Amino acid sequence: MKFLGVKAPFIQHLLKIASNTSYRHNKQTCVVTGTKLIKDLAKRHRFHDVLCSRPEHPELEGLSFESLHLAEPRVLKKVAQLEEFDGLIATMDLPPKGSLKELSHPRLLLCLEYVEDPGLMGTLLRTALAFQWQAVFFLKYCADPFDSRCIRASQGALFDMPYYKGDLEDLQKLCRQKRLTLAVPHPEGTDLRHYEPSQGLALLVREEYATPWAAPRDALKIKVPNPLELHPKETFEMRALDTAVQGGILMHHLKHHHYPQVSRTAAIAS
Repeated sequence: MKFLGVKAPFIQHLLKIASNTSYRHNKQTCVVTGTKLIKDLAKRHRFHDVLCSRPEHPELEGLSFESLHLAEPRVLKKVAQLEEFDGLIATMDLPPKGSLKELSHPRLLLCLEYVEDPGLMGTLLRTALAFQWQAVFFLKYCADPFDSRCIRASQGALFDMPYYKGDLEDLQKLCRQKRLTLAVPHPEGTDLRHYEPSQGLALLVREEYATPWAAPRDALKIKVPNPLELHPKETFEMRALDTAVQGGILMHHLKHHHYPQVSRTAAIAS
């Protein structure tokens, strides 16, 4: 098989899918990078194309795909947007977003706004999946969750977790209809030890430095639990935590202390 260079049409196609949001959604295709992630997704999904550095790559066994392409590691790392890379790269269909009208009985909903860094968004999505939050709601001004860097950081979370898109008005309407409490992290917020669980909760996480306005007035402000409470001499400052750490602590605490009976299920959007 011929090794493809950077200027080959197929490689240029991959580069555009990986980096151009409009092109990616027009083609309804995303680029997945990383052997471990691709092997895991292969248990449930079929790929269109696979790109690697040798035709007898040992990790190709068990993969279902339409076409195999070869390229040298220098081309692979350019597509993967990494300094060093010699693993597998694959293309697959974007998972369809759900309709808000079909969202039935949500209990734990992660909402993201002004999360502009793909790696940070991917970390939040991976955490939500790990802690069994049921779905994700994307507001405006977020990075594209199907940027290849976000897919890698999230370990493909949105291929196993329903997601929805809308504006703040859509989210507030959804919260009223489904009896969800809309909550935001805040250093002066309610101590979660005193939080009485409601029907369900929509946690709105944002990158504060990138947000031009305050949280919705009707949102419940909640304080990130102090991870140093067993060490009273240590000072805890919530604002010193980055968004991924704040979100991770809150998602873990809310799920395991206030909604332990809730489990992620494919039926959430049925």
